[in-house]
Amino acid sequence: MELIITGVYGSTWVFIGKLESSHVAKNTSSLNPEDVVIYQTACLAPITLKYYGLCLRKGLYNVRLYFSEIMFFNIQTFGSLGKRLFDISIQGTVVRKDFNIMEEARGAGKGFSKDFNSSVDGSSLEIHLYWSGKGINSVLNKGVYGSLISAIAVTPKFDPNPGLSVGGIIGIVIPSCVVLALILGFL
Repeated sequence: MELIITGVYGSTWVFIGKLESSHVAKNTSSLNPEDVVIYQTACLAPITLKYYGLCLRKGLYNVRLYFSEIMFFNIQTFGSLGKRLFDISIQGTVVRKDFNIMEEARGAGKGFSKDFNSSVDGSSLEIHLYWSGKGINSVLNKGVYGSLISAIAVTPKFDPNPGLSVGGIIGIVIPSCVVLALILGFL
């Protein structure tokens, strides 16, 4: 069972001096037709985005993060200058430092995903994308250069439906037989 979140929304947005800024970016470039749906929008913030997966079972999970640079173009214009650099941490561990979408994709408008393994010991999963002081976060167009993500998929690396254990089956069958015997005894 895979959980995919598209048009993701983060928990922290700081748009300094620009109250009308949106935390959702719309695709303005041309993408491959098979990638259009998942990369049509992206969540962005100049400082930090934090996501929580709640009520998860203990175990190993594959976390797939979907990215596409949909704010900039490959042409060198005033609006495409600067770099979007941010760190990615999962469960408090940095998995990518100074992540640059344009470099990873080798250009703008190209969708791709990155897979990471993560362990859930409690019942929650934390994914954090944050600006770590490198690149630009508010020059030219405030709110454009920070973290950006199109979608998140979380897939368990175990069978999420293992069925009932022998003890569980016995715990259901024996009380059912007792209840049935009591009902038949009253008739």
